Amino acid sequence: SRPGIIHRSISVEKILLDRQFNPLIADSGLPKLLADDIIFLTLKTSAAMGYLAPEYITTGSFTEKSDVYAFGAIVLQILCGRSMLPTSMRVAAASCQYEDFIDKSIQGKFSEHEAGKLARIALRCTHELPEERPDMEAVIEELNRVHELASS
Repeated sequence: SRPGIIHRSISVEKILLDRQFNPLIADSGLPKLLADDIIFLTLKTSAAMGYLAPEYITTGSFTEKSDVYAFGAIVLQILCGRSMLPTSMRVAAASCQYEDFIDKSIQGKFSEHEAGKLARIALRCTHELPEERPDMEAVIEELNRVHELASS
């Protein structure tokens, strides 16, 4: 197995797209170079925006599962169009009530079934318990299956 990369502070602002719309993560090595007070400010912002995994508060450690949590938070943010996902929207997503959580500006531009699958993946990624979150390899496999089904 390959050694994992822990990014620490993934957020929507750090995801860039190339000309083929492939996602790239900016600033992935920057936190290691910054002073502690700047890192703390970045983490405080990440926590406020919902990207920081809950276990960081108690352990103070980042893991690959912390990045999985941030990824799930980003997917939910894209789907619902809000930076913080209220509990009512999480419940709507979990119970497949798509019209109650999908951003109105993107409704009709893709299948609700596809959005539901993405929401379920994102909800698993943002599970409270890190051991209940999938690893990114499993997430990528699931996303590929969703893409293949949508393309067929």
